[in-house]
Amino acid sequence: MSKLVMGYWDCPVCGAKEIRGDVTNCPSCGRARGDVQFYVKGYQEGQNLREEELSHFEQLDDEKAQTFSKNPDWYCSFCNSLNSDNAKFCNNCGSSREDSEANYFEMLQKKKEREAAEAAAQPQPSSAQAKPSRSPMKILLLILLAVIALFIWMNGNKTSGDLTVTGLQWVRNINIEENRMYQESDWSLPAGAEQTDARSELHHYDKVFDHYESVQVPYTEQVYDHDEYTLVDNGNGTFSEVSHPVYRTETRYKTEQQAVYVPVPRYQTKYYYNIWRWTPSRDVTASGDDHNAVWPEVELGENEREGQRTEAYAFTVEHIGGKEAPATYRIAESDWMNINVNDKLYITSKRTGALPFISDEKGNKIADIVQVK
Repeated sequence: MSKLVMGYWDCPVCGAKEIRGDVTNCPSCGRARGDVQFYVKGYQEGQNLREEELSHFEQLDDEKAQTFSKNPDWYCSFCNSLNSDNAKFCNNCGSSREDSEANYFEMLQKKKEREAAEAAAQPQPSSAQAKPSRSPMKILLLILLAVIALFIWMNGNKTSGDLTVTGLQWVRNINIEENRMYQESDWSLPAGAEQTDARSELHHYDKVFDHYESVQVPYTEQVYDHDEYTLVDNGNGTFSEVSHPVYRTETRYKTEQQAVYVPVPRYQTKYYYNIWRWTPSRDVTASGDDHNAVWPEVELGENEREGQRTEAYAFTVEHIGGKEAPATYRIAESDWMNINVNDKLYITSKRTGALPFISDEKGNKIADIVQVK
């Protein structure tokens, strides 16, 4: 059975400290115990205590505990005194309990409401004295405007207009393929292959049920470990010990039947064969620095053919005055044909790093380009 713990109170008139909860008048100034709040020395509200820590507080024996009612003190509306739940008349002014309805906890609630009202009634600093502040909505709006401005700036154009074309480049390439024979194997025979052998070989393993076996499977369980206690204000100068069970997690094991599978080999016919395949063999390339782009002449050997054709067109620009290093850009052939050495160009790029493009002086796109690193 939990015991009662003695509480204490401070006199709000003379400031006397740590007056026992069973004392109804301040021993220093004689003021009746009234608008006070009880506490336990050395204990923080809501603090959890081990059982052995309870002995650090003054626990009332059974005889002393009988003198306290289980109900909170009642509050005299005439002299602001707190009286025992057993008293029918105020022990300070003699007023009847029937004329005073509030108890200790209701008194504390009214005190908190009164203090909040007094704080709200305090004069606020004038606008001239108050520090300027921004509401959260204004701050959020400023942040939003800053983000929008940054987005617009990042996506804005950056145009270079002091560029001169100093060179043209083109390259055309033809990949030559050779028809070669390969020795391969597979689980099926491809079209056009010449079979050289066929064997029964391991293809894969199937998992086949064999038997059940008992295994120990772990699981966790919450197990009672000990009690911890909090001290709860009874509103009459005492506090009750309230227990709270504390659990620990334990790992336990249970026996389960688990299926056991064995690998069973599966065989299939594997084919070995010769097969001819066109394979990239060499490149034939032509290049130049003018508009006369041509494909290279190709001489095919035995078992050769022309494969993929690729082409690239580029130009180089320099800044007037040599402020920056020359830069080379790839461009589509149709646009490249319109560019000549000594032409003046505008090249525009996004600040976000998007691909640049040839533009007019206002930044309007004329042709896409890709810079050659």
